[in-house]
Amino acid sequence: MGSGDWNDGMNTVGNKGRGESVWLGWFLYSILINFSSIVKHMKELDRANKYIKLAEKIANAIEKNAWDGAWYVRAFYDDGSPLGSSQNTECIIDSLAQSWSIISGGGSEDRAKIGMESVGKYLIKKEEGLILLFTPPFDKSEQEPGYIKAYVPGVRENGG
Repeated sequence: MGSGDWNDGMNTVGNKGRGESVWLGWFLYSILINFSSIVKHMKELDRANKYIKLAEKIANAIEKNAWDGAWYVRAFYDDGSPLGSSQNTECIIDSLAQSWSIISGGGSEDRAKIGMESVGKYLIKKEEGLILLFTPPFDKSEQEPGYIKAYVPGVRENGG
């Protein structure tokens, strides 16, 4: 996770070097699988197999550690606590981990479906014409994800 992945506003989630981004895991899975096709075409089969095995290891780690029961968590803080989890009071569910479980092709089919059903239940606001990034926004909880919490709840990346 470092000082932020796609969302640089989550700049304190992993700034001590131990935090993990589930979204970034799915993204890396996708890159490795797609790049393995290129190196296969280049007749570098050992390299292609290495990338596929690494991608599978990443997907397995996500499946083992990041499933929250009805969706994938978004990340883990440096101390190992989850972000985007039913255990949280803010940012309980984040759309990126769910969407990328499907986009990457790495997520369990059953879990990815359940995760997207949760997106529909919690993040799609049909009457308002909105699809939220996550909910509820950061505001008063003890979580300190970074400067994203300085944004007004529901604005920009803070649950907007």
